[in-house]
Amino acid sequence: MAKSFLKCQLGFLGNAEGSAFLSQGLTTVSVSIVGPYEPKASKILYDRAIVDVKFRRKTGSITVYDKMLESIMQSTIEKSINVEQYPRSSISIIVQEMQDRGNLLSTSLNASCLALMNSGIAMNHVFAAVSCAVLENEEIILNPDESKIKSSEAYITLVFANSENRELLSSYTTGHFSQLTYIHCMDKCYAASKKVFKFYINLINNGTMFK
Repeated sequence: MAKSFLKCQLGFLGNAEGSAFLSQGLTTVSVSIVGPYEPKASKILYDRAIVDVKFRRKTGSITVYDKMLESIMQSTIEKSINVEQYPRSSISIIVQEMQDRGNLLSTSLNASCLALMNSGIAMNHVFAAVSCAVLENEEIILNPDESKIKSSEAYITLVFANSENRELLSSYTTGHFSQLTYIHCMDKCYAASKKVFKFYINLINNGTMFK
């Protein structure tokens, strides 16, 4: 993964608790974090925070596919936030597509993690998402472009927690592949996730708004 593959601007929105503008290859998304704030009385949970993830397309209406991506992001992010630390509150994560050239889910998840880190909200763990395509000859391509995704036999996005035991948080797959191929994809994506985590650390430690 080349250094220029990931580019991020943190804290670019003044009216949000946290924000991230992330380019992952040619795909770009922005994420803003609002909260914790007091929700309507009918939605209050007394022992934990409500986490609400909204995904927005650059143009056009939200599709069934977009709702599925939103659901994956919701599940992953909710597991990552320490919701018990914010009872009777709500946390909103707004993911805005800016440009989609493939790997939109992994880009959106990584941007969401960075925005949460920027917000200072307590997290159980940070996470990194990596996508790969399985070609007809069973070659595995990390972070494939649009053409590789369309011509692939299978397309897989895996989300890992930053832990030493290779904790898999989420898995989204399409196409056909063997169990052995899936294991090989996990190995490659896990190794690549370490580079994403290193990018997070360098970005935060340097204290710069742009990396």
